Amino acid sequence: MTVQKTPPGMEAIEKIEDFIKVNRLRPHTRIPCEKDLCDLWGVSRSTLRQAVDELVENGILYRVMNKGVYVAEPRYPRDMAGVDAMVRDLIDQGHDVSKRIISMEEIEASKQIARKLRVMLGTKVYVIIKCRRIDGVPCTIETTYINAERYKGFIDYYNEDVSMDPIFESHYNSIQTSGTEHINVTYATQAEADVLGVNSGDPLFYASGVALDQNNETVMFYKQLIRSDKFVFVCTVES
Repeated sequence: MTVQKTPPGMEAIEKIEDFIKVNRLRPHTRIPCEKDLCDLWGVSRSTLRQAVDELVENGILYRVMNKGVYVAEPRYPRDMAGVDAMVRDLIDQGHDVSKRIISMEEIEASKQIARKLRVMLGTKVYVIIKCRRIDGVPCTIETTYINAERYKGFIDYYNEDVSMDPIFESHYNSIQTSGTEHINVTYATQAEADVLGVNSGDPLFYASGVALDQNNETVMFYKQLIRSDKFVFVCTVES
């Protein structure tokens, strides 16, 4: 039987990750210089540099010009199952998750909104824009579109202390059971940067999706801007 060795680059990545864990290096702690790590593990500089590059790209480390490489703050997992799954997971992990409602209004559905909600053009729609904070840090901007004719009075029930799901269930007997979501990359406008506490032009994840209820009726259409320095997307596959 042939035993396949771990490629040097992958082994170096594992060694760096283990070094961070074993030494309990906190975020923004500088790791040893290239020469010291190469001497410690007996790897070439090119291999170590490649490993560091990949860890920087994956958000595990970050570089400061002329100063060195540092441990990055851990990113929150954003499950592909959607916004609600993300919030539940973060709360279960002990994070403080809160929201600030930026605006709530009633508009007439545009072509895009009408198509996503499967309603007629011009149908009355609630638009709710909120910023979600995790441990006090603004991390997402969420825009939700809801059929105001089907869910009449929704914005009278909704506030910063109440989640949407219980309102849909208790007042409208509408339970979200499925949906679709698309993920892209965009860049923060100045207004978005001001809300999220980032720089204009910084990369953001852009998620948009539709949630369906137990009768395959559209519950909502949503758009979400997500700080790419705070989240990593994960997908759970079940066989």
